[in-house]
Amino acid sequence: MGLSTHIRQADIIVIGAGVLGTFHAYFAAQKGYKVLLLERNPVPSDASTRNFGMQMQTIVETDSQWAQFTLDSRAIYQTIQQEHDISVEQKGSLYLASTETERIVLKEFAEKFAETYHCIFIEPEEVQRRYPFVQHSYCTGALYSWEDCTLEPLVLVQRVIDYATRATNIEYLPQTQVVEVTSSPQGCLVKDAQGNRFSADQVFVCSGTQYQTLFPEVFSASGLKLCKLQMMSTVPQPQVVLPHSILSGHSIKRYPAFASCPSYRLLEQQEVDAELQKYGIHMLAKQAQDGSVILGDSHEYLAIEDVGRDTYEYTSWHINELLLQYAQNMLSLPDWRIQRMWNGYYMIHPELPVYTHTIDNTIHIVTGIGGKGMSTGPGFSRHNIERILQ
Repeated sequence: MGLSTHIRQADIIVIGAGVLGTFHAYFAAQKGYKVLLLERNPVPSDASTRNFGMQMQTIVETDSQWAQFTLDSRAIYQTIQQEHDISVEQKGSLYLASTETERIVLKEFAEKFAETYHCIFIEPEEVQRRYPFVQHSYCTGALYSWEDCTLEPLVLVQRVIDYATRATNIEYLPQTQVVEVTSSPQGCLVKDAQGNRFSADQVFVCSGTQYQTLFPEVFSASGLKLCKLQMMSTVPQPQVVLPHSILSGHSIKRYPAFASCPSYRLLEQQEVDAELQKYGIHMLAKQAQDGSVILGDSHEYLAIEDVGRDTYEYTSWHINELLLQYAQNMLSLPDWRIQRMWNGYYMIHPELPVYTHTIDNTIHIVTGIGGKGMSTGPGFSRHNIERILQ
């Protein structure tokens, strides 16, 4: 018996149900299009689920289009949260300076952006009073931003999909491994590994790190790199409450918003532990809803052509030891037992904030948003849909 000749039709097909894919589907459906959202796994399980679940303004440059995307994304999350619990909580963020230079940068930022970033500088004595879990020897001051949000990455995307499929004209098909996308004057044809066929006027390929199957020649020439991150989670900590997302002194240098401070350039002159620098380590900590504390992370970059020749899929115990030591220098937790360790992966472009590439005016590759997907993904997705589906 041959394969069925039946072709399922839609206006828009989105391949990949991470944050980018799900919100591209959501905003296309909000414009009145019939949308098919195809996901290769039983549930989304890539970078959109293997992260800290922090939604922050400071992750991108100030006064930029991407800064606006952080605000738009926050509003989008909160609007959906009012109708359906997708795990969004406005808990704020707390940057901890560990040197005098970092302290100066945080003070400058608070003085310059107190109103637009809803933030204040906190002296170390006040930090100790408010946050007894912070190591006194580590902290020289802190920046508290109260409008930043937290999310639960293991449930967020699936809950958004559940909401979107009920509220809009989206059909979600998990366990659908797309193996071919072609275009013609009549539209786009999509085939999956089971031989099923789907057609649409436009296709969005938001497949994250899965670049080997669809348009590998485009990805090979794209300049994209694969970033590997290592993270871990402690056992639940019922005796302690981390009320905000916690970020280290090294995070100040890593996140672009602080580059607008006059003393930011002095961070380049700070001595940094060679091992931390080698593995791109800074420290983030966020308490999950079960009381465990997520810790990380490291950053190792590989060119696409080197991925198959490298041990990128393995977890380095040495890096985990560095992460744990950093966390213990910064925080005082009652129980440092680790219950889970994992790797995360995302695509990033060294020169572009996101990688987009259109084929035949109908197939749109969207990936490489880097580590800012949770903070900016919904806002960028709405912008991209409005740009393409005018």
